[in-house]
Amino acid sequence: MSLPATGAASARCRHMIRTALILAAGFFAFDNLLPQVSPAHGRPLSTLKWEKRPLLIFAPDAGQADRQWSILQQSSDGLKDRDMVVLTITDRVDVRHGPAPTDLSAAGLRAYYDVPQDRYESILIGKDGTRKALWRDPVEAVAIFRIVDAMPMRQREMIDD
Repeated sequence: MSLPATGAASARCRHMIRTALILAAGFFAFDNLLPQVSPAHGRPLSTLKWEKRPLLIFAPDAGQADRQWSILQQSSDGLKDRDMVVLTITDRVDVRHGPAPTDLSAAGLRAYYDVPQDRYESILIGKDGTRKALWRDPVEAVAIFRIVDAMPMRQREMIDD
């Protein structure tokens, strides 16, 4: 078995380094062509995590969203006590209760939560950022509060208060 000549090995090494540099330059150039994505873009409600419990009301039209909101509005103290944020999503996003990010888009929320434009769906998100419940029809506030009040974090909050 003979060893390759040092000149051949050196040339091969230079070729591999040159190829690696060209590939790296290509990756960096391609990366700069992609739109910049903020961490919040991947998770649209990430700024609320550990602070609020969002309830997202997706509806095909404002009438259906308003119907659910009118049920909840009667229990606004309960929403406040449970650190809830209520958003209605039709062709736009409306903040109905509590503080929420202002840069939310209806299309972005529908895509992230996989809710088609023609479907009614309410999704309860916990403070940990995960889905806790889903309803395909308007729901009474007491049913939502029952789920929230059973959450371990809410149990601790009630003890601390």
